[in-house]
Amino acid sequence: MARAYPDQSRFVVTVSGLVKEMRPWQWYKQSVLLLGLVFSKSLFDPVAVTNVALGIVAFCAVAGTTYIGNDILDVEEDRNHPRKKHRPIASGQVSVPVAVTFAFVLFVGGLALSWYIGPLFLLVVLTYLGQNAFYSSFLKEIVIVDVMVIAIGFVLRAIAGVVAIDVYLSPWLVVCTFLGALMLALGKRRHEMAVSNDPAASRSTLAEYTEETLDQLLVVVLAALVVSYSLYTFFRGGLWMMSTLPFAFFAAFRYHFLAHTQNLGGDPKFLFGDRPFLINLVVWGLLIVAVLYEVPARLLGMIA
Repeated sequence: MARAYPDQSRFVVTVSGLVKEMRPWQWYKQSVLLLGLVFSKSLFDPVAVTNVALGIVAFCAVAGTTYIGNDILDVEEDRNHPRKKHRPIASGQVSVPVAVTFAFVLFVGGLALSWYIGPLFLLVVLTYLGQNAFYSSFLKEIVIVDVMVIAIGFVLRAIAGVVAIDVYLSPWLVVCTFLGALMLALGKRRHEMAVSNDPAASRSTLAEYTEETLDQLLVVVLAALVVSYSLYTFFRGGLWMMSTLPFAFFAAFRYHFLAHTQNLGGDPKFLFGDRPFLINLVVWGLLIVAVLYEVPARLLGMIA
């Protein structure tokens, strides 16, 4: 049921709702495009940085289109969800016609910018849109497939970041991105089961999942993730990159710990409120950049 808003504030309320529909707090999803920039050692290349920045804007636009489309299709389910019922479309803050118009503008703008970046980038974006269309239509109703499709969406973002700067696509980037995203998706499903009074009413697949099954899958994926990252450091990263392993293990284990003890698996943004996780993430990132850009070797050379 739509809420009542004063006439003079209706425009402001609608604009605020449209901004919320784009999920600005889910910035971490688009940050995946930065992986190719960092690991290709192009972080200080102004042209590459510009292309990736434009790619992030394009993905924000098309992702906003998919979010609005999903919210329109899932409006009844969202109204039965303890958290999603407050989304702008489900709560009546934004009308469906206005949402459709805004989604169309985002769609056209996102595709135009994608074409400007390059045909291959546009192809990845179209694949992402197609994947989301299939997900919204029926794939989200299939157990296991639903979380795998979400993870593939993150992989497409990582590939887009590589395509935007025309560098080599490492299979390690694909594997680690897929497993990391799958871990987050499983954690989200577990959180949804824990907080919902009637899980099946908010998401049909939750009627078939059990917390035990999700816990087991989460452990399997977490183990595969840390092993994959370890193999990357052994075979492609070198001795210095192996020094990042403790931070990778801590990040994975801390997420598992928080998902179980504090039920923070529902939205990864809450992880950034956990000081140990955030400090570890920052140090890990800085160490990766230092290793990739040969800071330790240069310091040793200066000492010698």
